[in-house]
Amino acid sequence: MVSTLQFWKLEDFRKLDEFMTGNPKVELVFHEALTSLEAPAFCRAVRQSLATPPEHLWINLEDVKVADVAGPAALHQAVRVCHTRGVRVSILPSPMIYRALLTAGILEELPLEGPGAGLSSAVPIVPLEEPSEPARFLARTDQFGLRPPAWEELEIFETWAKDPRLDQMVGSLLLSLCRHRGPYHPDFVACALHDPSAITLVVQPLVPDAKPVGFVRLFNVNLAERFAFLETGIVHPRSLRAGWGIQASRLALAWAMDALEIHRVEAKVYAYNLLSVNSLRRNGFQQEGVLREAKTYRGRRWDILVFAILADEMRAQRTQESFPYMGFWEPDDRP
Repeated sequence: MVSTLQFWKLEDFRKLDEFMTGNPKVELVFHEALTSLEAPAFCRAVRQSLATPPEHLWINLEDVKVADVAGPAALHQAVRVCHTRGVRVSILPSPMIYRALLTAGILEELPLEGPGAGLSSAVPIVPLEEPSEPARFLARTDQFGLRPPAWEELEIFETWAKDPRLDQMVGSLLLSLCRHRGPYHPDFVACALHDPSAITLVVQPLVPDAKPVGFVRLFNVNLAERFAFLETGIVHPRSLRAGWGIQASRLALAWAMDALEIHRVEAKVYAYNLLSVNSLRRNGFQQEGVLREAKTYRGRRWDILVFAILADEMRAQRTQESFPYMGFWEPDDRP
C-alpha cells in the first residue's frame, strides 16, 4: 500500500503521521512549481515524511511545469537525506523536471523512474501570466531583501535593459534578451523566472512603496560540480553609492552556499569598470585570469578580467556579517 500526500498549494500542508502508520511506502505529490519559493516547503514535506521513515519514498513531480535552479538543488539534497536515513527514494519527473536536472548537471545522480524519466520532445510550459502575491524574500538585511521578481515587475527589466550605462558596465545577457525580445516574451520569462540553471533576484529596499533598485543573478549553475557565475546590476545612483551592489552580492553568495551548496563562484568584469573590479575584491574574489582585448568600448579594445571565489573564502567574508543559515533543511537534517 502506498500512502499519498498531495500539495495543491504551498500553504496546503497536512501532517504525514496519519499516513505513515503501517505503510512501508509513501508518495509525495507536488504540483505546478518547484522554484526557490517552493523549495523550502518541499524540503519540509520530505523531512516530515521521514519522521517515521518508510521503506520507500516516492516523490511525484509529474505535474510540475516550472522550476528554477533551486528545484534541482532541493531534489539533490532530499535524495541524500533519504539515503542517510536508509530510505529508498524514487523520483517521478515531469518533462520540465527532467530538463532541469539535465541542465543542472545532476541527471545521472538521481533515481528517476516512470514515463518522465526519459527524454521527451514536449516543450516546457511557461505560464502566460502569474498571480501577484506578497513579496517573499529569500534573504534580507536591515536595508534590503533579495527575492525573485514578480510577474508585473518584469517591465522593470525592460527599463534597465535600455540603460546604456548598465549595458556598458555589466553587459548582461539577461538584459540583452529582454531588450531584444521584450519583458513578456516566453524566452525572457523562462530566463528570468524559471531557468533551471540560474536564479534572478531583485534588490528590494525595505521601505514602504520602494521599487527594486537592481538585480543579482547566479547563472550557468552546475550543481554536480557546485559552481556558478555571478552578475550584479544596481541602477539606482543612491544605492550604488551606498555599496548595495557589494552587499547584495555578498548576501546572494551566502544564500547560494546554504541553499545550493555552491563551492565556487566566478565573475567576469570589463577592465574599465573599476567600480565592479573593486567591489569583487572587497567581497573576497581573487583575479584568476585575463581575456585579452575581448571588449570594444569607446573606440578601443579592453580586457575582460576573470575573478573567482571559493567556499572557504566566502565563509571568511561571511564572518563580517550576521547572516543566518538560509538553506532548506533544519540543522539536524542537513545533507
